[in-house]
Amino acid sequence: MSEPTPVRVEAYAGASYPQRPTAVWIDDRRLEVQEVIRQWRTPDALHFLVEVEELARAELIYRNDTWLISF
Repeated sequence: MSEPTPVRVEAYAGASYPQRPTAVWIDDRRLEVQEVIRQWRTPDALHFLVEVEELARAELIYRNDTWLISF
């Protein structure tokens, strides 16, 4: 995967934020997260391996109130 870059993400928030990413904005285009394949936590971030329409798989990282994406 590539070096993570900042990205705008919409996420579902139930009891806590973020519980599940639902969409990613890339180049002013809203792309739906079709599936969360895997989710895990590291000491400094939440990670989501997702299937995004038109992009295949990507890793979304939520760290310090910022979303990052890696392809």
